[in-house]
Amino acid sequence: MANSNTVKQRIKKFYRKPAIIINPPIDLPSGVTPPWRSSDGKNLSLRAKRGNPAGISPFYLTGGRLARAKRYDIAIKACNKLKLPLKIFGRDFANFSQELKSMAGPTVEFLGEITQKEKKQLFRQAKALFFCSDNEDFGMLPLEAMAYGCPVIAYKSGGAEETVVDGKTGVFFHKLTSDSCITAIKKFQKLKFSSQTCRFHAQNFSQQKFTSKIKHLFF
Repeated sequence: MANSNTVKQRIKKFYRKPAIIINPPIDLPSGVTPPWRSSDGKNLSLRAKRGNPAGISPFYLTGGRLARAKRYDIAIKACNKLKLPLKIFGRDFANFSQELKSMAGPTVEFLGEITQKEKKQLFRQAKALFFCSDNEDFGMLPLEAMAYGCPVIAYKSGGAEETVVDGKTGVFFHKLTSDSCITAIKKFQKLKFSSQTCRFHAQNFSQQKFTSKIKHLFF
């Protein structure tokens, strides 16, 4: 059993064995009324409205374990060049956060470790989440963001290829460079994304569907 097609292909390559893909589940919000929803219940344009509910300044978001392999430097350099506000959350790993802070411009803010409640609120408010990891096995963070209506700007690699729908729930960049990321940001800014579409897509990875697949596999 593999948690993604990426892992399935590794099993095939190294062990010469077939594998069934069952994606891991995410916790979906219940009873969430996003702050960017209009009073009549209709979703507002993410391009125009998302990231600025109740007067909150729009920002981009990334975070997790602040390790070199996660390539936060790409998002930082891209936001430096475009002078875009970027918030980064998460725990330092191997003192890499100091290196990231040294390259960060004035529009980049480090939040440190945050609670689950705080993370969910950031997902609700952010214009988009950056996910720059190379060849991630699966990657829960993009789906967690989408569950709260937040689209994703991701490097087209690994599990992100299976969770991000280009043009619908986010956009891809194709090289691990800040210039490629900038191209994706500019594409993202020209498109309109529905928070509802992001949330509906995340529901494909619910605990209920995961349990159903496991039961079908073993029973």
